Amino acid sequence: MSEPLKAGQKAPEFTAKTDDGSEISLKDFRGQNVILYFFPKANTPG
Repeated sequence: MSEPLKAGQKAPEFTAKTDDGSEISLKDFRGQNVILYFFPKANTPG
């Protein structure tokens, strides 16, 4: 398991699918401030 990110630390590059099925990459926002929010899948503990 990798180490969790600390506040202010740069996130690793990644690509993910959006709600409509298109892809979005962190690099699409280079030079901008980005807030990433993750939440557990429905009906799972967490």
